[in-house]
Amino acid sequence: MRNKIFIVITFFIIFSCNISDTYEKLPFGGYEIDFEGGSQNRLLKNNELIIDSGLVDCKYNDAYMLVSVDTTYSMKPEKKDKKNLKYFIQDLKKDTIIKKISYKDLQKIIKEKSLKDIDITN
Repeated sequence: MRNKIFIVITFFIIFSCNISDTYEKLPFGGYEIDFEGGSQNRLLKNNELIIDSGLVDCKYNDAYMLVSVDTTYSMKPEKKDKKNLKYFIQDLKKDTIIKKISYKDLQKIIKEKSLKDIDITN
């Protein structure tokens, strides 16, 4: 009987853990991304929250990091219209503060700087 109880408790502990979380340490500047799902996705730098919730997408190359954020606390932020998201750009070479930018301005920068490989607006 004890064996069965132990097996049942172990089963519940193992399968109650949230295994859908994705954690990624970016290869530059101490940045980390924590995708927990829904509106609980975060961006950290040196263990400090930069974006505490709503992170939708983050793409980068050697020079720039592009970030999109849903500020409506939707449980499915990836399904929001891209034009309604907030966008941020980070110059990784200068390590500037993440700068807020409009959807249209970001599209212009992507075109001007040939950033199609990290385009988060489509």
